[in-house]
Amino acid sequence: MTESGTPRRPASARAAHRTRAGAPISQTGANTTRRRSRKRSDLIAEDMKRQIFFDKMQPGDRLPQEHELAALFKASRWTIREALKSLEVQGLISVSSGASGGARIADVPLESAVQLLANYFYFKPLKIQHIYNLRKVLEPMLAAEAVDHLTQEHLTALAANIKETSRPPRNDDERLEHRTAELEFHNILADACPNLVLSFMCRFMNDVLKDWVVFNRTYVEAGEQFTHENLDYHDALLQAFQRRDRAAVVRLMAEHMDQAARHTVEMRGEIEVKFLPK
Repeated sequence: MTESGTPRRPASARAAHRTRAGAPISQTGANTTRRRSRKRSDLIAEDMKRQIFFDKMQPGDRLPQEHELAALFKASRWTIREALKSLEVQGLISVSSGASGGARIADVPLESAVQLLANYFYFKPLKIQHIYNLRKVLEPMLAAEAVDHLTQEHLTALAANIKETSRPPRNDDERLEHRTAELEFHNILADACPNLVLSFMCRFMNDVLKDWVVFNRTYVEAGEQFTHENLDYHDALLQAFQRRDRAAVVRLMAEHMDQAARHTVEMRGEIEVKFLPK
């Protein structure tokens, strides 16, 4: 598919999308057992994703119009609409109406990707200890990778975050904002991390913890000692980041995660994580 919406078939895409008989993947018997058990619109949505990948389409590029897609996949326009809706729900495309409307490739929002992953755990017995066990491994790695990529803007944001969390909360609403801001400190580091997979996983865990804090109202129970310890670690981490001291950053973050995990378990013991609807 070109930007104008005309179907395009580069050699690599033809090889991946056609059988020896020359039929599109959606019309073949490849993986027949698995594919026949699924809705036609879901199969077409998968084929569209492959085509987007092989055509190296970018956010903003336009997909063909409904009638063109219907002809390409030999499907009804209703089925094509269902396939497009599936891609839209996944955040891969945006669909607009009107004379100049249609489907365009979208830049998948981080929030959508995090929520889709969270949906997998929605009814599973995920415990807060599982999150902290992983944080203790990944957060020091995140901090180490971020050291050389923190811009002045990032450092300023970290300093502002510390200033915000240094003000004692006066009521439960401010306590919730306080706990959320403490997690945002780690999101700033994730923003600076060049490892996109590591960055995403750490952001996901922060989102899980945010839901956990709200659902269990732990911001009401968190004592001053925990608040002061978080603030002290964040301040020491900022100083280490400013010095570009990777060894100190890794050590401090590891200690910080141990402290946070210990406090959480002492406060609540073994409890499950509940995800809040977004």
